[in-house]
Amino acid sequence: PFRPKSEHRPGSRPTATMSALRKALALGAVRAAARRAAPGVASSLRRARPVAPVMQVCRRPNSTLPPMTADRYPIQRGDFGEVTEEDIAFFKSVIPESDVLLADDKDGSGLEAFNIDWLGTVRGRSRVVLRPSTTEQVSKVMAHCHKRRLAVCPQGGNTGLVGGSVPVFDEVVISTNKMSKIVDIDEYTGIMTCEAGCVLEQVDAKLAEHGLRMPLDLGAKGSCQIGGNVATNAGGLRLLRYGSLHGTVLGAEFVMADGTVVDTLSKMRKDNTGSYLRQLVIGSEGTLGIITKLAIACPPMPEAENVAFLACSDFESVLKLFKEAKKHL
Repeated sequence: PFRPKSEHRPGSRPTATMSALRKALALGAVRAAARRAAPGVASSLRRARPVAPVMQVCRRPNSTLPPMTADRYPIQRGDFGEVTEEDIAFFKSVIPESDVLLADDKDGSGLEAFNIDWLGTVRGRSRVVLRPSTTEQVSKVMAHCHKRRLAVCPQGGNTGLVGGSVPVFDEVVISTNKMSKIVDIDEYTGIMTCEAGCVLEQVDAKLAEHGLRMPLDLGAKGSCQIGGNVATNAGGLRLLRYGSLHGTVLGAEFVMADGTVVDTLSKMRKDNTGSYLRQLVIGSEGTLGIITKLAIACPPMPEAENVAFLACSDFESVLKLFKEAKKHL
């Protein structure tokens, strides 16, 4: 979409190009576009108003809130309890008060960043958002919610495009934002252990310091979280090169609905000591439990990368090219 450098005059502002570039940046799809663009585009972009972070998209002053999901679709609320002052008092006894976020009203006002999906198409009315920082805190909260029959909605970076990361009704949102520690990186085995709230891009940058890389890469890597990636079995740009997360996730720690902590955080590439429970939580989307820690096998950073644009005349040629390319990996 960019003109050659010779066609850009100093101080010029190619409107059509700027509009397309801003949209791409707002979607988090082309982070490096400004660096590759011509000087006129890059300088104009620097003078433009910064794009709002993903978690703030739903809080733009002039944005229109989407209708409630429960009002748009014929969905019946289950036989669950409602959050009371006693429940909130318990949450504050387990989690720091600053990490117990409360809505301004029964429709969830003030918590739009957690109630509305990234695309702004679905909206819940959760009145309580909890941000635990340890597995123990998650366990205590889940045990209490199980006892009180309070519905729960696990949430990571809230970058999903199908509305699965936000509540439908007034579920208690348990956000993993505060669980963002990288526990260990073994540069010899290539195995990393981290908490579920680690942001993909930050983890990838840290691994690069050890000559490693994450086996997946997404357009939302600047805000999506590892726990959510595994819970949705995300693929991304490196899937064909390194395979799916079912092969690279070696171990997982997760908390079940009743608060039971299941620790399968093995770092063994081959472990025959029992059933592979970790395989169940990959792609489970929070239905079996909340992922709190993960052990992931990370491949070495390649010494060089080459990008080529190849045009094929038919689909059969695409398959032949793909087969040939894999021989040289």
